[in-house]
Amino acid sequence: MINRPSGIYVLRPDPGGMKIVDGAERIRKDYPDYLRDESNTSGSTDRLFFPLTAENICFTLMEARERGKPVTVSGGRTGICGGAVPEGGYLVSLEKMTAVRRLEKKYGNWELSADCGIRLSELANLLRSKDLGLDGGAFEEFSKDKKNYFYPPDPTETSATLGGTVATNASGARTFHYGPTREYITAVEVVLSTGELLRIRRGEVHAENGEFLVRREKGSPLVIPAPGYEMPKTKHSAGLFARRDMDLIDLFIGSEGVLGIITAVTIRLVEEPAALFGAVAFFDREEDALAFVCSAREMKGRPLSLEYFDRRSLELLEETRKNQGPVSEIPPVPDAGGAVYFESDFGDGIGPEEVVREFHGLIDECGGDPETSWGSLTRRDLARLKSFRHALPETINALIAGNKQKDVRIHKVGTDMAVPDGDLGEMMSCYRTLLSEAGIRHVIFGHIGNNHLHVNMIPSSFEELGLAKELYVRFSRKAVSLGGTVSAEHGIGKLKKDYLRILYPDAVIEEMKRIKASVDPDGLLNPGDVL
Repeated sequence: MINRPSGIYVLRPDPGGMKIVDGAERIRKDYPDYLRDESNTSGSTDRLFFPLTAENICFTLMEARERGKPVTVSGGRTGICGGAVPEGGYLVSLEKMTAVRRLEKKYGNWELSADCGIRLSELANLLRSKDLGLDGGAFEEFSKDKKNYFYPPDPTETSATLGGTVATNASGARTFHYGPTREYITAVEVVLSTGELLRIRRGEVHAENGEFLVRREKGSPLVIPAPGYEMPKTKHSAGLFARRDMDLIDLFIGSEGVLGIITAVTIRLVEEPAALFGAVAFFDREEDALAFVCSAREMKGRPLSLEYFDRRSLELLEETRKNQGPVSEIPPVPDAGGAVYFESDFGDGIGPEEVVREFHGLIDECGGDPETSWGSLTRRDLARLKSFRHALPETINALIAGNKQKDVRIHKVGTDMAVPDGDLGEMMSCYRTLLSEAGIRHVIFGHIGNNHLHVNMIPSSFEELGLAKELYVRFSRKAVSLGGTVSAEHGIGKLKKDYLRILYPDAVIEEMKRIKASVDPDGLLNPGDVL
């Protein structure tokens, strides 16, 4: 179906083969993991569905409409905004929809079609082994191709599902170079709340005269209003996507499931770098680290990623390394005011020696010491650097878990703002000033290449939690005043709707609601999310 022309097709409701679990109490007892996500919030549901096909989902939605039940969609449950947490009604888990459907070459690029529930880690392993379980000439050509191919979006949590990352337009460390999920999606299948199947191929349906006109297999076309507002010109994942004369597919990418249930996706594959250079540069002053980032963006060997760690992050990582003892994968961390994780590949005539030389020269120019930097050209060393990069969120979660023992209401408060180029210094100054005044334990780290940093506040009491939430609002207003966004990658879900209203006026929120109503007239899908 995914290779048919863009349009709306009739589905036959069919529960065949689908597992259904009834009863809120039974689900709470036997399936508790499906009632929560990484936001550490939980909910309840009357009925839990495990569809295998789009027809199963059609059946579920038809029953939900008849019984007046809202429907929450669950993927890998790796989100941190509560989007997959049900608030009663029905819950649809897509984890069993994992088939690889098709591989073909279009315009010189390999494209792979797969079901929504396949996890990114599984997809990466299949591509690495080239064992996709498919037949035909295209697969034979792909398996014999001496080049290796991969799917560039790289969220930290590789247990995320393909459909979930499309629904959230997920990004990660390498988004600085490769861009977010949106740039690699060429087709999607979406089951609408009406039970119809919407098939969209990129380039086939564009906004004209303020609306999308989508042909139906049977009946009159569907008219969807096109967004007329403007988004921040930064890395951005808050609310429905908008662009002049935009492609219909982009309206559904990043919509967090409020417009329809993504059941299948076609992705564009990219040639995998043959070799990588990873490094960490340490600086005595935060200002020097920021200067290094600004210069590194223009390097001849353009970085794949630029990640930042402030002094408190480094101190916390060193403390973790010591606590882990000899088994720790974290290298000894120097005493420094800040550090930048840098990753680059080799290509276009640029060899490892040239990249290393340019990297060291830039450290020196920005007031750092190249002799204290870490570098890796082997898979083993690169794995240790990634352990360093990924250990911080886990350490913060462990601290929060300890504080939670004193008061179960305590949780981490982590920001997700991004600002335009040139405004990072002012945003950082805002963070430092307000955090210093508040006195809350915190660390600052993240995707500095995109001017996108996470301030993780670690409250030790319920009173400090309230203060952290107040700071979040002040940070959001500052980011928006600079032309930035309140959410660069985590989305809005159920927990951040108030921040979306800091970014957009009521008129824009109402416009988004009209778009949703055009495809989900009964407000069936993911109520409470985003809008």
